[in-house]
Amino acid sequence: MKKHLFIIILIACSYVLSLLAIPFLPSEVAIHWNAAGEADGFTNKWWGALLFPIFLTGIVSLVLFLPKIDPRKENYEKFKNVYLIFLHVLVIFFVILHVMTLAYNVGFPVQVDIVVPIGVGVLFIVLGNYMPKIKPNYFIGIRTPWTLDNETVWQKTHRVGGKVFVMMGVLVMLTIFVESVWRFVFLLIIVFSGTIYLFVQSYIFSRK
Repeated sequence: MKKHLFIIILIACSYVLSLLAIPFLPSEVAIHWNAAGEADGFTNKWWGALLFPIFLTGIVSLVLFLPKIDPRKENYEKFKNVYLIFLHVLVIFFVILHVMTLAYNVGFPVQVDIVVPIGVGVLFIVLGNYMPKIKPNYFIGIRTPWTLDNETVWQKTHRVGGKVFVMMGVLVMLTIFVESVWRFVFLLIIVFSGTIYLFVQSYIFSRK
């Protein structure tokens, strides 16, 4: 319980923040924005305020449960600290999105099209730095038929994957300087290219 205390506090704070914000929210709350940072998805204030905390509770519960059913669950002990860091980073990321959503709907001048790419970029960079330390498993990391079949291929792919994720993170953050109409296209190209590269690289490693 101690190692998850910070996560529990963050989730509890997200619920409290939501309840405090509800009286100040409009009847319709924006929960989705396009690449230009314009709100294009709305819901009622209660669901809009509690959506992220509920979603976050579900995600954390799932992440904590997955190691118990993984056929390679013994490997989680070998990278338990990294797994915990991943969980913390994920929770912090979603809490930031939650605060941004509430702030935007309360009336603060939040630039969603700037905050989101920077947040996603930082998330990628942090994950990339710790990726080489992930041990073979079925739920987290670069899972291709070849990495799951061979531990050496897994290790080589994740060493390269760490660098690719850091590079993708930097490029994602740089999209804030791209014309908004093209930003989403560039984001897709960056993520798709990185994913395909790692998939192919994984296959190449398996053939050596």
